[in-house]
Order: sequence, then C-alpha cells, then structure tokens
Amino acid sequence: MIKYKREKTNKHLAPKVLCLLLALVLAAGVPGGGRGCILAYGAERPSYRRSATYTSDAWVINFWNSESDHMEEELAQIQADGFNSIILVVPWREFQPGTGPVLYNQYAFDKLGQVMEAADRHGLWVELRVSYTWDYYEESESRLRFREMLGNESLERAWLEYLERVYQFASQYPNFYGGFITWEDFWNYMEDAPSFGTGSRSMDEAGRIGFQDYLKERYSLGELGQYYGKHFTSYENVHIPARDTPAYKLLYEFYDQYLIRLLEMGQQVFPGLSMEVRNDVDTVEALSGGQTGAAHYSTFPCGNASDTSLMYSVSMGFGFHEELTAASAVDMMNRQLALVQAYNGGKPIYIDQLLYMDETEGFSHNARLAPGERGRFLTSISGVLRQYTNGYGIWSYRNYANNPLYNSQFALNTRGWDTSRARVVERDGSRQVRLENSGRISQNFGDRMTGTASHDNHVRFTADSDQDTVVTVTLGQIVRKVEVHGKQEVDLNFGKISGYNSVSFTSSGVVYLDNIQVYNFVQDGQLYGLDGEELGCLEAMRVLNGLMGEW
Repeated sequence: MIKYKREKTNKHLAPKVLCLLLALVLAAGVPGGGRGCILAYGAERPSYRRSATYTSDAWVINFWNSESDHMEEELAQIQADGFNSIILVVPWREFQPGTGPVLYNQYAFDKLGQVMEAADRHGLWVELRVSYTWDYYEESESRLRFREMLGNESLERAWLEYLERVYQFASQYPNFYGGFITWEDFWNYMEDAPSFGTGSRSMDEAGRIGFQDYLKERYSLGELGQYYGKHFTSYENVHIPARDTPAYKLLYEFYDQYLIRLLEMGQQVFPGLSMEVRNDVDTVEALSGGQTGAAHYSTFPCGNASDTSLMYSVSMGFGFHEELTAASAVDMMNRQLALVQAYNGGKPIYIDQLLYMDETEGFSHNARLAPGERGRFLTSISGVLRQYTNGYGIWSYRNYANNPLYNSQFALNTRGWDTSRARVVERDGSRQVRLENSGRISQNFGDRMTGTASHDNHVRFTADSDQDTVVTVTLGQIVRKVEVHGKQEVDLNFGKISGYNSVSFTSSGVVYLDNIQVYNFVQDGQLYGLDGEELGCLEAMRVLNGLMGEW
C-alpha cells in the first residue's frame, strides 16, 4: 500500500491577488501563465510537462461525483513520484448538463476548484482535457451530444460556451497550464455514419451536415461518380457513403476539416487550446481496386496551438499480435513522432497518453511489449522524448475498475440512489451511507456495464457495524450475503454473469457503507494497483521522470 505523508500546507492567495496575477498573465497573451509564471508556492511554469491523469480512487467517468477524501495524500504522492503536473478529464455534459437552455453543474466546478487549489499546494500544474465524451450524469448516452453536434449550430454555441466557462474558471488559478480536445471524443459520428444507409435519409443528412457543400467546392460530379460507383446529376443526390466504398475516404477528409474548424472555434474562447490528433491511418477501398489509407495529416498543425497533442501507444506501426522488445518499440516511437512533426510544421508534441501497455478490452490483438520489456522501454525513451516532445502524460496512474455507479462514494448525498431507511452521514472524515435495520439502497445503472461476460463480476465496498449485521447484496438477480462486525473491506465475486443493470444493499441492522464499486474489469497501468499498492513499472516511471526532470 502507498504510505502517505501529509505535508504542511500554505494558505491560499487571496482572490484579489489571484485576479491580479491572472490579469498580468493574460496581458502577456499566454493562457494560464508564460514560461516564467510562478505558482503561489514557488514552482515555476515548466517548459517540460511530466503529467499523471488524476482520478483519485475513482475513474474518469465518475471522478467528478466522487468524494476524493484522500486528495492531499494522492497529489503529494504524484509529486513525490516525479510528476510536475496532472491532467484532469472534464466531461462536457456533467459540467454543462443543459444546452437549451444552457445549464451548469455547480458541484463539478466546485470540485475543479478544489483540485486546482490542492494541486497548487503540492507544486503541480493542471492541464485540462475538455469535452470528454463519457459521464454518468444521466441514463441516456452522453456520446449522442457529440454525434448530434455536427450541423447543429445551437449545440455548437452551447459547446463553445462550455469551453469558455471552463477556461475562465480554471484561469483564476495560478497553476492552470492549458488544455486540449481529442479526436476520439468527436469520433462517434464517423462510427455511426454508415447507419444512415444510402437512400433519401442519407441524402438529407449529407445536406444537413454540409458534406454536399464540401464536395461541391472540391470535386466534380464526374469525380464523385468514380468514388461512389454511380452517376450523379446533382450534388443534392450525394449521400453519406457506404463504409466499403472508395467514397468513404471523402467523408474522412470532410470530418478532418470539421475537427479543424471545431478546434479553431475553440481556440477563440479557450486560448492555446490544442488537439490530440488521430495518428491512425484508416483503411478504405481504393479507386483502382484493393485498399488504401486515409491519413489525417491535415489536422496535425492544431491551428494556433503551440504544440500537437497525441495519444501514443507502443502498438503503433506494428502488426497485430506482435510481442515487442524495448529496442524495437523505441525505434518505432522515433519514426512515428518524426512523422507527426513532418506534418505539424515542426511543433513539439505533447503525448497526453503515453501507453507503454494497454489492457483495454477489444484491443487485445494489438502489438504489445513483453511484460519484462515495459520498464526497459520507459527508461530508454528519454532521448526520443527530448527530440520531439514538450511533455508526456500517463493515463492509468492508479488502476481503476469499470464501475458504472454514479455517486458511489456519496459525495452528493444520496443523489442517484433509491433509498429506504438510509441517510448519508459524516463519519471518520468521509461521507458514508447509514442503513438502519431493514434499510435499503439501490441503483439502476442501465447499460453502463461495459465489460464482457468472460470476466468475473465483483461488488466491492467498505462496511462498518458495531453489532453482528448481515448485509444482503443483489446484483441483477444474483444474491450474496456477508456478515459484518467492525470495519472491513468486502469483495463479493458474483462470477461470470451478464445482463444485469442494478445493484442493491439491504441490512439486518445498523451498518455504514462507503466506496461502492461494481465491476468486471480493471484497467492496469502497472504503477499503482486498485488498492494503491506499488506495481512493476513504478520504479521505471520514476527513473524516466527523473531523467526528464534533469533536462
């Protein structure tokens, strides 16, 4: 387990002083501070970022509605491991739940301020990944917003207002570094586009989103006929192309221009905003037969941003199912980053996700480092990083479970839960739910459970009772019971089940519950485990941070 050591903290700067600092910063034309900007407690704005994505003991999807009652210790640990900044993932809908009319969530902004201040106390700068797709704020899919945004001016305006509000809020803090969006969060439309078919509905959609106008400016009807394999008499007859036709390359081109336009609009309200670009080359049918690639190089310059953001995985450039050595992965990294710089105008690259390993479900076929090569890779890439990058970020600083629960630590009282004879109390420095005799809490999480039926399903929680108490846990239709006397960590294995969408807890006596997790998958970054224990790549990561800290 991580052993935390509390540090003596300084008092915050008065709001008027913060405003003065902000005014000086903005007058210099640099968002969040120039290269010489100083934090409230003496840390100079770093020219090179060593970042950890911070989600406390939760997940990016439910971090903002979690309690994070060990934030000070967690941020102190991040700093002690050699990082000088953190990345916060800021979901659009949870911060701006209403778009017509526009509405904001105060609790999300309150927590953002809490993290900014705590990070400042530990000398950590804060980078924001804005417009994250996923959240659990409502039962409906949050990704639908991103799909519907294309061609929807009112939704675009709401999105820009969200970006501006987040920027204005974060800019109040002297340790705000900047932000970026990612292609990944806006890719839902491309994934769903083939569902429009090729009939009149697809023609209407091609007109609504501006695809027909885009093609009219760049291609003759004859050229379009070659791509589509049919004759067109009017651009109004052009439809969303089928995925298995050469014309799909044209949709990729159109969407790249859309992402560029989004970024440029975003930069007007969020100065310095960058974008994580899509480094993958998508396979499409070629006009001459066979297949060709649709690259996304036009997005690489990232408008007026000072750098290009990038998710970098060691699998890039390799075939499926290859097991890699550190030497081959370092060589490929050098080539891949050189390619990005060849198309971004020579700007430095910020690797916001450095994936030296990736256990994400659905990607097990990707090439990966042999387990014994992971640490060697991390300690061997400092030269490549110095040549091409101005920083890197780690996604899985602490392992997380795919927990579908909203407000799983009762930070928002009982919001999201159905309760009977239950209430939230402050206890042992944390909010916990107290169940009376025959008390009950339950949550229906719909289709949020993302894991497959090939994994065991777990329910984990903290329970405490002064008397012998039986807690009954029901996951879907499966029931497990556990006896509680005193404080204990409970982990119930429900086996390989599927099709469930709810969890409930009932008690035979007074019991306190907290930190509830339902999961069937744990994302492993080999730095810290689910319970905070040190894992195999941690020392190598500390070495890398040390090497880059000396630069």
